[in-house]
Amino acid sequence: MKYVAAYALLVLGGTNQPTEAQVTQLLKEAGVEPVAADVKQVVDALKGKSLADVINEGSKQLTSLSVGGGASQNSAPVAQATPAAQTTQAPKVEAPKKVEEPEEDVDMGGLFD
Repeated sequence: MKYVAAYALLVLGGTNQPTEAQVTQLLKEAGVEPVAADVKQVVDALKGKSLADVINEGSKQLTSLSVGGGASQNSAPVAQATPAAQTTQAPKVEAPKKVEEPEEDVDMGGLFD
């Protein structure tokens, strides 16, 4: 992901087709030690493609991705809790009681005299 982000930053910065050296340099400046094979794979995969087109294509694929939020039609029904599980209770932990400290008279240095 960091390689794609570095590539995208370079494109947004005005470099239409970033090279492996540019992506590697940006990652090193950000404090990341890049793996050359991974940088090459990302640059080769995006070579000759518009970043906007790649993002649009990826967004279309995300619409089919199930990220939870609702039950799908293929999901199995949720198992109900058994009576034994309902009667088991976690031990209650009592909150520590506050110890009240006596109020002290604070000398305000004649502020309200």
